[in-house]
Amino acid sequence: MNAHHIFRFWDQETHPTTLSALRSLTDEQLDWKPQGWHSSARDLAVHMCNVEWVWIYRNALRLESWDARWKSKEFRTWPELLAYWEHVHAASTDWLMNTPLSELDKQYALPYDQSPRASLHWIVNHVIEHEIHHRGQLFMLMRMQGINPPEI
Repeated sequence: MNAHHIFRFWDQETHPTTLSALRSLTDEQLDWKPQGWHSSARDLAVHMCNVEWVWIYRNALRLESWDARWKSKEFRTWPELLAYWEHVHAASTDWLMNTPLSELDKQYALPYDQSPRASLHWIVNHVIEHEIHHRGQLFMLMRMQGINPPEI
């Protein structure tokens, strides 16, 4: 049994539902935000991808240097961002599929003075919780526009 077994609902249900909701929106719907609200659906998607990239792709897997910074402006189109997020998530999934359950408590060095280490379990839970939190905001923005979000 591997770590993916524990976190498979993120890969098989949570994340696909998030992407399905985002793919269902037009550019106008992606960019809409109510007066006084801080983020559009597009902003939330960029942020969710960024968090998975930072915590797993960069920090844990070190597929980018710790000096690397998120460059959301490099995504010229919406499909480019979603394709990159799929790439990042595939790396997360591969990591979980190739990590035995016995390594859930393995500590990963982090580039933060106040939190120099975190377990695989904590890192993945943090990313999942973050996506679920912002997916709720995404669904709220959809409903405010009269759009029914996907069933969960």
